[in-house]
Amino acid sequence: MKKRMISLVLAATMISASLAGCGGGSSTSGTTAAGTTAAGATTTAAASGETTAAAAEGTSTEGKDSIVIVTSSDILSMDPYRYDEGPTNQFMLHVYEPLVMADPEMKYQPHLAESWDQSEDGLTWTFHLRKGVKFHDGDEMTAEDVVASINVAGNPDSPSAFSSYTSTFASVTAVDDYTVEIKLNQTNPIMLFNMAQIYILKKENIEGKTEEEIAANVCGTGRYKFVEQVKEDHIDLVANEDYWGEMPSIKNVRFRPISNEATRTATMLTGEVDVTINVAVRDIDRLENTAGIQVLKQKGLREIYLNLDSREDSPLFPGVKNPMSDPKVREAMYISIDEDAIIKSVMNGSAYVMNSIIPENYIGYQPVDRPAYDPERAKQLLAEAGYPDGFEVTLDAPNDRYVNDAEIAQAVTGYFEKIGIKVNLNLMPKANFFTYIKPFENKSMLLMTGWSDSSGDGTSLLHDMLYTYDREAAVGGVNRGHYSNAEVDKLIDQAYEEIDETKRGEIIAQAEKIARDEFAYIPLHFEQDTYAIKDTLNYTPRPNNYVFAWEFSYK
Repeated sequence: MKKRMISLVLAATMISASLAGCGGGSSTSGTTAAGTTAAGATTTAAASGETTAAAAEGTSTEGKDSIVIVTSSDILSMDPYRYDEGPTNQFMLHVYEPLVMADPEMKYQPHLAESWDQSEDGLTWTFHLRKGVKFHDGDEMTAEDVVASINVAGNPDSPSAFSSYTSTFASVTAVDDYTVEIKLNQTNPIMLFNMAQIYILKKENIEGKTEEEIAANVCGTGRYKFVEQVKEDHIDLVANEDYWGEMPSIKNVRFRPISNEATRTATMLTGEVDVTINVAVRDIDRLENTAGIQVLKQKGLREIYLNLDSREDSPLFPGVKNPMSDPKVREAMYISIDEDAIIKSVMNGSAYVMNSIIPENYIGYQPVDRPAYDPERAKQLLAEAGYPDGFEVTLDAPNDRYVNDAEIAQAVTGYFEKIGIKVNLNLMPKANFFTYIKPFENKSMLLMTGWSDSSGDGTSLLHDMLYTYDREAAVGGVNRGHYSNAEVDKLIDQAYEEIDETKRGEIIAQAEKIARDEFAYIPLHFEQDTYAIKDTLNYTPRPNNYVFAWEFSYK
């Protein structure tokens, strides 16, 4: 009976709101596409009586056109440009679309652009848009919308977190209604990856608008229309019947953010939900041994690591030298952490040792041996650096974003304190964390975070993680430790100029080695992507851990 009631309520909410075009954004009370409260939307649907019951039969999971997906955290904003964060991006790609999009094998394919040309010198890209693509309110997408979207996403003075993807752009022009020309200030071998990150929104909804105003008008071209969001409870989507491409077989989608691991597992075990992303590591065996559930596992691309403030005159250490500006101190911190023990005890074996920020098989990857865990050597290095009694730092970390993130941060804190470094552990929800740790805000001296990049090219990773941070130039966007090495910057610049993948890989490997030898960061591990799904579903995970409703089907 409980399962039946959930299907009835879900169907009523979705059907009533699906009649609207573009919707309102998120609020703490919940809003719907029609701009009413969530409770109001349910009441409106329920008022239709017999119609609602019949519709519920057609939208239950047994009807094979609806799905409920559990995530480990809610999206950060309904403004798609505000945060460049995996779960948020994953949701946005249901509603909004880029010109170019990665297929399940992470190869970049035409999407809102049906084709593109590149000039002989590589500095001009011309994108030819699909004709007849409509936004969810019925208006046709044109080149003016594309230009406005790229300009807003790339504006470092806006709330956008996407400016690094346009850092090589000199100009963006609408040649005509269906042609966009982008001139570059340097060659860009990862241009298609960059274009795949930029969502296309309506010009009138974003130009000169605040984050709140953009978030309040959820209107894309994607396979699904936004219905409603009730923060920390659910987000509902319904299939876009006027979609320009192939219609998804899954018509109704509910995302349920559940941060509590036990609750996340319980909803899967009781059959309330169809898919769980980021299964709790302690519950994997239990779910694998439960009839009707299959667990899918793969090595992920998300890397968990520590950023250390490496500036000698850091404002976060007023009046004194920053201890972490000394490579010996950073090395001591690195080798004081027993990552094998963290993977075994904290991650229950569901992670993979990370020795380099460049994943295996990426351009620029080279096999790297991790320095051995050696707390006695770490103490010796601290003494040589002038800190025989250690020093005090604050470690900032999220407690609801990555798999067992709070527990990992607590373990790291324990290892540091064993070598004499006093740590003030500052755990916070991701809703606060990602604003707090931005390089521009400059609040964090030591932090644990994660980053994932599906470009297949180390050039992108180094551009974001190791290039000297420059807000206006849109480089070093996640270089939260303010690491700076002119030689590394120069090599990254050279990599952008090198079209030959083998030569570019050699340049990137050289730059990454310099930073690694200086202990610019402390790598911990790559996460394991773990999903639980009902065995009535077909699904193949993507390498980047993005879960799209349209890629599910019922058996």
